[in-house]
Amino acid sequence: MTTAATRPDLIAHFPFPFVDDIYRYSTNVEPAGAQVSTPAGQWGDSVVVVDSEYHAELAERAAILDADPTRRAVLPHMRPAAWDAMLTILRELAQAYPETMHLTSLGGDEWRWCNDLLDEVRTFRYGDESSLGDDPLHYISTQVQEDIALLDQRDEQLFVDAGIITFAADWSFGFDVGMSFLEIHGPVPRVRKMGVITRAHEFLKRLQPHEPYRRTNWTMTIGRRLDVSTERYPEWGPDREMIQHVDDAEFGRLVHLRVEVQHLIRLPDSGAVMFLIRTYLLPLEAVATVDPWRARAAEVFAELPDDMADYKGIIKYRTRAAQWLRSYEAPQSPISEPQIDTGSAPTEPVHGLPDWPSRPPEVDAAGSEFLIVAVGPHDETAHVARAWVRVAESVGPTRLLVLDSLTHDDDRALLDEALTATHTGARILVTGGQYDVLTALGAARSAGAIADELSAFVTDTADLPVYCAHCRDTFRAMGAPGGIVECPGCTRRLEIHEHHSASRGSFLASAVDARTLEELS
Repeated sequence: MTTAATRPDLIAHFPFPFVDDIYRYSTNVEPAGAQVSTPAGQWGDSVVVVDSEYHAELAERAAILDADPTRRAVLPHMRPAAWDAMLTILRELAQAYPETMHLTSLGGDEWRWCNDLLDEVRTFRYGDESSLGDDPLHYISTQVQEDIALLDQRDEQLFVDAGIITFAADWSFGFDVGMSFLEIHGPVPRVRKMGVITRAHEFLKRLQPHEPYRRTNWTMTIGRRLDVSTERYPEWGPDREMIQHVDDAEFGRLVHLRVEVQHLIRLPDSGAVMFLIRTYLLPLEAVATVDPWRARAAEVFAELPDDMADYKGIIKYRTRAAQWLRSYEAPQSPISEPQIDTGSAPTEPVHGLPDWPSRPPEVDAAGSEFLIVAVGPHDETAHVARAWVRVAESVGPTRLLVLDSLTHDDDRALLDEALTATHTGARILVTGGQYDVLTALGAARSAGAIADELSAFVTDTADLPVYCAHCRDTFRAMGAPGGIVECPGCTRRLEIHEHHSASRGSFLASAVDARTLEELS
């Protein structure tokens, strides 16, 4: 019987990701549009791909967005980029599928889009949402299977400021919106030491319009689940335990090789960088039908270092996956593990994690005015704030705001009022415990402050703000990344991740306990 996972086109056009018997992180970028031949067929000749899962995946995306609006975000300054992205993707669709999709210029800013697969005709004026009847990023997500992320380039960095991500692989778009590219990838093991993320960041900044690139990324997923986001971990997390207890036939049917083809495009009008992320799933039972894929995947899974397997979430069953694939070939002599020398490469900083100074930073005399915020009863907090005030008052207008705790609504309202009253060029200096400082800095960024306008000194690191990926409550927690806390909103036990959003002012946390095997059976 032919299932969705084993339809011939899904195998023939599967982007098998391994080019060698070992896998290590790399930028692995190449120019887009070149066809890649595989033992099963070919892939890669177009930027956007429509296959036999088209209608099913569009319906799944619509259901996810209805249930969770945080998968969709466009910060106000990214609206021009959203229009740019929509028109760019429509052009790619029309070029790749001229028999069923048509984009026609009607002169000026007027366009007509026809999608025969959806029986849809839409006439719109570029830049006018009322003529489109939708915001452009949401509309284009109803036409393509790819997820979309838009990055703004400013201050020599890239920031993920817009997107629609419904098929995330163990990450949270809702939490990451507004974060820099370097911050988002800070928790990935090995990449700091290998310099991969810094190189990728510099490459992206150099992208030029009309010169798209692509790369692949991979992991494994239990079942044909496109949406394995952090938010839905309680649903899919138990699968990692369950899969260890099924028979071999069920194992091969349920374990999927998951591959993302990411297209990297500099948009021509807005200058934003667009990530198009297309996710492909193929069960091991289908991978095994292509002998070179079966053999190579087995070697990659067996050799993959534990830290990389753990980060990808496959450490509990990757050995069995390798054995399952190898069981289809005659026993071979053991392959000696290659020795990878990573000791000489410089270690990158952990981007995005707070790095508190050991002494209070000096007052920036270039400020036009000064807001000094002291939060909490710590004696050192008062001492630091007084020292800042003495210097700031000799330079320009200075306001001292003393607060008890930013868990108090009244204190938070006073902070927001003070931030609203500051002007461009002001310097905002915050001191107190870690929770209050991070919360205050996040509020300042939300009010429009930039990094050069902010300084902080932490007097106590025992607590921190934690964002629950499941109920989306943000709360004060006593602990540190890697620790376990209970969410007061949904009562789940959460693991605090080494993943901090400066714009949100909190650490991401997700459920450490999901449903039990008894509950699943």
